[in-house]
Amino acid sequence: MRTLAFRLTPGTDLKAELARLTETQGLRAGCILSGVGSLSRARLRMAGAAGEAEDFRTFVEPMEIVSLAGTLGPDGMHVHISLARGDGACIGGHLVSGCIVNTTAELVIGELDELAFRRPLDPATGHGELSVKPRRSDDES
Repeated sequence: MRTLAFRLTPGTDLKAELARLTETQGLRAGCILSGVGSLSRARLRMAGAAGEAEDFRTFVEPMEIVSLAGTLGPDGMHVHISLARGDGACIGGHLVSGCIVNTTAELVIGELDELAFRRPLDPATGHGELSVKPRRSDDES
């Protein structure tokens, strides 16, 4: 497994930077091993809603990243985040664009070198869902 470590600086969009790193590092089967830091703004997609009824919520306050987990690949990512508010209450959901780093975000990402992740559209969910295949040496996708 190849491991990568990055520090994101204030004002960075967490999801956009994960997408950029996935592309520039050529990740074909990435997983978030660790993610800590803080956000000044979070935008999350909440569980249980689909399609037009998707529930997005925005929080503008200092929050600590207490958990960041998910998969990264050339077709996209599926990442969940848990955040602690100033009073210790936790919120969480699907990471979407608009999560802005407050002071820092420290990420450790692993690439599973024997696998290739793809995200074909699943008509049942309306989302690109994870497909895992063995990686071939001649596989460029």
